[in-house]
Amino acid sequence: MGHIGSKLQKQGVLIVLFTLVLINAGCDERFDNPAVNPSDGEMVEVTLNIGFADESDAVALPAAITTRQVVVSNNKEAFEVQLVPATQTKVATTSHPDQLYNLEVYQYDSSESYLTCTSTQTIAQGTSLNVSLDSRTSKLLIITRGEDASIDAFTGCKSLSEVRKLIVKAATIQAIGVENGTNINNMPYLLYLPKVEIKEGKLISPDQTDVRLLLKRLAVGVRIDWTFSDNMKNDGYALKEVRLMQVPADYRILPETETEAPYGEMYPTSVSNFIDGFRLKGDELSTTTSQTFWMPANARGTRSDINSPTQRSKEKAHSAATYVEFVVDNATKSERLLYRAYLGCNATSDFNLKENTNYYWKVNINNANYTTDSRIQLLDQTPVKSDNLQPTSNCFMMRPGTNICFNPYRHEAGTDGWNTELTTSGTTILTDKDITSVKVLWQTKDAGTSGDLVMGYVIDDTNHENLVNLTDGDKINEARIHVKVPVTNGGNAVIAAYHNNTIVWSWHIWISDYVPVGLSGDITSANRSTAIETAQNATRGGMVQVYGGISWTDPSGAFYKKVIMDRNLGATRGGIQTNQLDGVRTFGLLYQGGRKDPFFCSADGTANETKTIYDGYGQEIAIEKKMLTSNMTEYQNTIENPLTYYCTTSSNENSLFNKNTYSWGTDAGSKTIYDPCPKGWRVPSNVNGGTKDAKQCMMAGFGSSANNWVPENLSPTDNDQLKYYDGKTLNLFNTGTVASSSFVGAGFVYTGGTKETMSLDQISSKSAFFPGVSLREVTSGNYRDKEGTVSIKNNTVYLWSSSSATNNCFYIYQFQSSKLYFQHTISRGFGFSVRCIQE
Repeated sequence: MGHIGSKLQKQGVLIVLFTLVLINAGCDERFDNPAVNPSDGEMVEVTLNIGFADESDAVALPAAITTRQVVVSNNKEAFEVQLVPATQTKVATTSHPDQLYNLEVYQYDSSESYLTCTSTQTIAQGTSLNVSLDSRTSKLLIITRGEDASIDAFTGCKSLSEVRKLIVKAATIQAIGVENGTNINNMPYLLYLPKVEIKEGKLISPDQTDVRLLLKRLAVGVRIDWTFSDNMKNDGYALKEVRLMQVPADYRILPETETEAPYGEMYPTSVSNFIDGFRLKGDELSTTTSQTFWMPANARGTRSDINSPTQRSKEKAHSAATYVEFVVDNATKSERLLYRAYLGCNATSDFNLKENTNYYWKVNINNANYTTDSRIQLLDQTPVKSDNLQPTSNCFMMRPGTNICFNPYRHEAGTDGWNTELTTSGTTILTDKDITSVKVLWQTKDAGTSGDLVMGYVIDDTNHENLVNLTDGDKINEARIHVKVPVTNGGNAVIAAYHNNTIVWSWHIWISDYVPVGLSGDITSANRSTAIETAQNATRGGMVQVYGGISWTDPSGAFYKKVIMDRNLGATRGGIQTNQLDGVRTFGLLYQGGRKDPFFCSADGTANETKTIYDGYGQEIAIEKKMLTSNMTEYQNTIENPLTYYCTTSSNENSLFNKNTYSWGTDAGSKTIYDPCPKGWRVPSNVNGGTKDAKQCMMAGFGSSANNWVPENLSPTDNDQLKYYDGKTLNLFNTGTVASSSFVGAGFVYTGGTKETMSLDQISSKSAFFPGVSLREVTSGNYRDKEGTVSIKNNTVYLWSSSSATNNCFYIYQFQSSKLYFQHTISRGFGFSVRCIQE
């Protein structure tokens, strides 16, 4: 038997269960002294009959028996993936706990508010219990927390929404023997009844059936066996790695569901944290051909348009579906094949891994004929070479499936077009700045913590040439870095150039279908409207915008001849979104003031430090948070350490970032080589200086019908141009504090420009949307989700400007609750969003 992967061993699981079943009643016992929340219902005696449900075998479920399975045949397919009866193995066919350990019953009203609960008891299964419950139609949650209490007792009168935030002690789950049932008494079991009535002392379901209860095991039981054929070995192929991918990492009692066509209802949500279950290679791989493990449920729906196992590929599977992948190299390592098998309740259309169910998969890798099977991908290991030469900036916007090249020693904002950190104005390369190699420093996936890597897999630690390739690195004029990105849903990456082992510069690759176009020609009052419309029509994958304040509409305004992007720098979506994954895609990236390199945003709108960046192998990596103890006087520190977030103590937060050259540019519109925006775009200025010069403030007039209004800690009272989107409705901004929203992708909609509407079902793509994004703190680098005790989740916007108040502080644009701050200054050490304006 295989062992459980090290990361998966750290996980646990809790799943929502909805089954109502009948069991035989046993002896009678009573729960005394229930904790009761005052309510309008009468407390009544109710009899509950509770036991354990038998585990399900995936191969016997309807989805398995109604859809064609792979059958091993004599003419051997290249890749055979078969779901077989779990009775053929010992996987998860363990006995139930010998008692109902730490049993609790929780009752909620129709709005999911707490009503009452029983005291904790440990009793024999099949016991008939008499408990006191509120008599109204309600919801019940019945839990056995396990002998070792892997679920902490609920403290206080928690609502169901609060219960959904509770996480299981994962280590307790993983210590339970998958094959022999060791410590099975610690396995949690539960049942959630979304609607029950009480009649004559019994629970009655909506169809008036007497409800008796079987609790279900929280964990999914999985076994995967594989063979690697002798013919493959004889032909020089070797199995290099086996990896279980996209396993849910957050285990909550009642996971949220989401619905997406064509998959139907799924859980957990796509903004949940997904991790690697295991990665086997080297000695680990040479000693095993099997893995048996517990994992959380990952129900990713079904697709009726799949009728063949070879169609069960990443083009058809949901981006968060769990799969096992086999990495195969040929003898010369010039050819690498990826065999991907999605798990689920059959080998074709079903991608559900559900609670209390056992799954046994057999996989045979027979030959290298990848051309006839879309589940097998050939990883191109050819060094990338492009003749699509682009002007060099710190950010390159690339469409999925394209390639570019650029001269790394040049810079469109540098002196005479050269990067003065690397060259002496283009005549020579500075000492120890000649580039000897280039690598993928980090990359995202295209669906949060699931989906495809936006750059792809590298060849090995020292060779990233199939993704980023350096040619003529020692020649100032001929040097080129070549970059290729695959077809994905977009995301972000940073590539780094090295002199030996030291980073000398790095570049942000922003991968998206978004192609913004700026105004062109001599802009006058007579042609400005036409020029704006022309730029908007030419822009692909989104919109460019103008705002309605005097700084935009007056010919002497700072932004009269410009447009601005419709999204934050690094975002792959612009505008309001209706699902949470696309909501996260509007966040973009975070920047410390004056730095050119980005840091990742929150994965789900919370303050949790979920890793969302990956190395060339797709393994999670983290940023380093380093405390400054003296002045940061050399920009070189940040250049060499683009993954280091520099922090200060609260007493020094406005004094340690004091290098003038941190500036992103002058207020007059010039751009420096440290500006993070792509060619033709820059960080917008905010020249207030305490004078409230509305013609210099990008957001003058926001929240007011007066287009020259520049607020600072003032509440708008006549706003008809700014509303808050909470995921469902648009709410007036001038009616008081904007409440927190649990919807990831909530934020502010501004319609003070041209041709916008405030109607949610007709909102124009020209309307400016600003998502609420958690900042990173200057003192810790951590996300913020509260101001004191007040939640600011998804309802606060912080945007950098390039304008310096002092050497240590920049002006920012900020929406916070019901306040607007457009003259606010703040330490450059914070991590805020950037929205690029036309240069």
